[in-house]
Amino acid sequence: MSITAALANANSGLAVASRRAGVVSNNVANALTPGFARRTAQISQNVFAGTGAGVSFDGVTRASDPVVTRSRRLADSTLIRDQTIAATYGNFNNVLGEPGDPFSLFTQYQNFESSLRSLSQTPESNSLQAQVLDAANTLTSTFRQLAANAVSTRQNADAEISNQVNFVNNLLKEVEKLNSEISVASNSRQDATGLEDQRKILIDQISEIIPVKEIRMPSGKINLITDEGAYLISGTARQLSFTPTNNIGPGMTFAGGILSGLTLEGADLTPSSGSTFEITQGALAGLFAVRDDIAPEFQMKMDGLARDVIERFEGIDPTLTPGDPGLFTDAGAAFNPATEIGLSSRIAVNAAVDPDQGGAVWRLRDGIGATTQGASGSATIILTLLDSLTALRTPPSGTGLSGSLSAIAAAADVTSSIGRSRISAETLLASTAARSRLLTDAEQSVTAVDTDFELQQLLLIEQAYSANARVIQTADAMMRRLMEL
Repeated sequence: MSITAALANANSGLAVASRRAGVVSNNVANALTPGFARRTAQISQNVFAGTGAGVSFDGVTRASDPVVTRSRRLADSTLIRDQTIAATYGNFNNVLGEPGDPFSLFTQYQNFESSLRSLSQTPESNSLQAQVLDAANTLTSTFRQLAANAVSTRQNADAEISNQVNFVNNLLKEVEKLNSEISVASNSRQDATGLEDQRKILIDQISEIIPVKEIRMPSGKINLITDEGAYLISGTARQLSFTPTNNIGPGMTFAGGILSGLTLEGADLTPSSGSTFEITQGALAGLFAVRDDIAPEFQMKMDGLARDVIERFEGIDPTLTPGDPGLFTDAGAAFNPATEIGLSSRIAVNAAVDPDQGGAVWRLRDGIGATTQGASGSATIILTLLDSLTALRTPPSGTGLSGSLSAIAAAADVTSSIGRSRISAETLLASTAARSRLLTDAEQSVTAVDTDFELQQLLLIEQAYSANARVIQTADAMMRRLMEL
């Protein structure tokens, strides 16, 4: 090898060592930067006429494992869905309360039964009559609060769906923009790894809401497709559509054509819609489950319990005519089975026994239809009310219960069923969270920066730099010696 060739080789080695050092230094500097993937310098040997002619720096590549990333994204989207569902069941469990909680629905049943029992023993007591009325009003108020919680949960889910859809549309536009920038950089042989990091972060965010797959295209561009096969980006970003509903009533449903579904330029992506492209994972799947399934089911259970309470006290008061409302009413009227939906938001104590509504509390003892007070010591009607409350009967189908139960047992079983749903959702959440962590660790083992390894690489680069510098020094000495001859 000539001295000139040796100098050329050593010079290319110095240049490559400098670029490699820059790549490694960048890795170390960004070791804790979210979304940063480890870079690797790509180097090739130059060969001319079968002889080595130095080395070339061919560019920088990002560490990646598409298979692991895809699995991790799917696990994350499942985790987000399960978090949404578990949080909803947790909320319903909390508002229902545990049997020992003073504010729980079960406790209100207990208080009402206890107050009736006390009044049956001392029917002439005005204070005990007032306690029965207070307990009845508290029970109906609790029902209305639970119904309001179910409605607000649906409303919040609907509003959040709208927010998430708008967010995804914006992210898709950003990915489309980055696609163009990466393509330009790749075609001009510029380093596009920073842009690829940004794009990966955006796709991670999209996938948490709607799980997606990447399809690599020439020049570094990617298309995005849902798990079910709907293209979110096909060259250009496509538009998701959803129309929020300002006021959601108990009977409003997507199946009934009242609430909006999720569409992608005409294709139906709504979860549980039965369409080819319906999404099943991600934040949107969880929110639709809350709006269309979980909250309505909770509302149905509350309506069923409210119906059970109302029907227990209808037709048992001898002072009322058939068809008159009993102690508990549907907004003042007798219960109509055709209007059970939303009943828990309308249940109320009969105004005839409430002094604040022009009634008289002594009617609890003497009959709701009584025009004058009867014998102060008579407990006949009170015992009838108590017997009806504790009687075993089949709860309405909306409660999801079977068998013959007392009113308080029905309330306890519904509370338990919500508790079991919460526990089941939290158990599933723990499993998906563990899987998400496992796959996150697996991905980071490929893409994260290991500072110990990078520092070792710097030592090797330093040695290569020194070796090339030594070659140049030697060549320089040789040339000086030749010049002196």
